[in-house]
Amino acid sequence: MPYKDPERKRQWEREHREQRNAIRRRQRSAAASGQITLANPAPDRTSTERSQTSWTVLASIAVGIGVVLLGVLAGVRIPDHLRSS
Repeated sequence: MPYKDPERKRQWEREHREQRNAIRRRQRSAAASGQITLANPAPDRTSTERSQTSWTVLASIAVGIGVVLLGVLAGVRIPDHLRSS
């Protein structure tokens, strides 16, 4: 509770009665319509996970291409026994 003093608590409740009643009315109407309303809804994790995953994949591809290009420019030769043809 906001106040330990009972009189101040009653005063706070009187001052905020309309606000609390409005919240209750919204919750009742949402429950009657089958919707659930949350005061602090959780963030959508799937959209953030997908974006992070796509950036990780793109970064991995870029690093791989960079390593291959660096090897080509440095003149790295593949041993004959590792070549498939």
